[in-house]
Amino acid sequence: MKNFKNFTFIICLFIGCLVISCQKDETLTTKKYEYSGHLGDVVQILRDEQYSPDQIAAQLPSTIAMFAVPKYSVKVLTVEYKSINKDEDTVKASGIIIVPLLDSFSIPMISYQHGTVLPKSSAPSINRGEEYLFNLAIASSGGVLACITDYLGLGTGDGQHMYLNPREEANSVRDIMRCARKIVRDSGFTQLNGQVFLYGYSQGGHATMAAQRQLELENADEFKLTASAPMAGPYALSRTSQFDLILDSVYYPNPFYLPYLSVSLFNTFHIYTSYNQLFKEPYASEIPIAIDGYHSYAYANSKFDYYVSNMLLDSIKIALKTNPNHPIRLACKQYDLVDDWTPKTPTRLYHCYGDDNVFFDNAVYADSAFRSRGADVTLVDLGSSNHTDCAPTAIFIAYSWFNTLFDIKKVK
Repeated sequence: MKNFKNFTFIICLFIGCLVISCQKDETLTTKKYEYSGHLGDVVQILRDEQYSPDQIAAQLPSTIAMFAVPKYSVKVLTVEYKSINKDEDTVKASGIIIVPLLDSFSIPMISYQHGTVLPKSSAPSINRGEEYLFNLAIASSGGVLACITDYLGLGTGDGQHMYLNPREEANSVRDIMRCARKIVRDSGFTQLNGQVFLYGYSQGGHATMAAQRQLELENADEFKLTASAPMAGPYALSRTSQFDLILDSVYYPNPFYLPYLSVSLFNTFHIYTSYNQLFKEPYASEIPIAIDGYHSYAYANSKFDYYVSNMLLDSIKIALKTNPNHPIRLACKQYDLVDDWTPKTPTRLYHCYGDDNVFFDNAVYADSAFRSRGADVTLVDLGSSNHTDCAPTAIFIAYSWFNTLFDIKKVK
């Protein structure tokens, strides 16, 4: 997901939603779900900064400042923490934890999953872009703790990023929230009330749903999710028009997504030994260079074909069209998030039908599959905007929903 723009058209709807009151007198009664293992342990704190409301306001672009008035001082911790990769190896991950300094209150925790970035240095902990600034603003204005993982292999983390790998996405989210809990427990900055919210856009939508699935199935006693808002994610990659891109000669605005995905699939499933077995030249030789974690998406796009099917060998395209059990199809299915799981957490899928990067039928498919199994899931169609322009609308609406559910309590 690239730069946010055109925030102003939703100001009237949400201007009153982002500042909440902390005047409740109830004592903290929520059971604490502690994790005693090493995952989530702090490797090191790279930056430890404290900002007053005025200092936060000075950092915010007008498009964010009009929606969120900073109210509380915050700690912004850039952390490296322990997580685990697809091979079950303990690795270093990085991210940001924003803690409002509210030692007399128990507060919710939210985890925001960012959109697609290609170079390691574009991750939130280094780039400090608008996704970070939005979460900085809501942590201060709303009095909520915000986590933003870089994902495994981005930021200052170990290894190469496995794009859309659901296990690695979910592990990075779970473990930064563990890290945040440990920091809060040891620091006394504030207390957590047990509420946990997940949201994210683009790849972050996929990562949000991946984390929700894993937390519900494997960590339900540790994290009691209150609400989840996956936005514009490729949840049904193998069975929607998203997959058809590699078969049909259709223009696509970010062709680097396919090589990025192929690097992840090749390293996760080892279905081929060489990119030449799938891609034509010069594309096969460009992949290890452009998708190395150090080149921009603009550079990568310049090396690949905007008609992405042109990059594949003709024999591969024929095989994919005729064989429903082709290894590539089966590998992509492992990145789908709609099988063998029914969400238990209230979930809203936000998406624009005009999305030109992550196609709307991903959300339609997920919504239909989950509701057919009785899940509390709602698909919210946000209109005709493209992928970039839809982002601010989706993020503000999702946060506004969360805001109605926050239960901030005074601790006696």
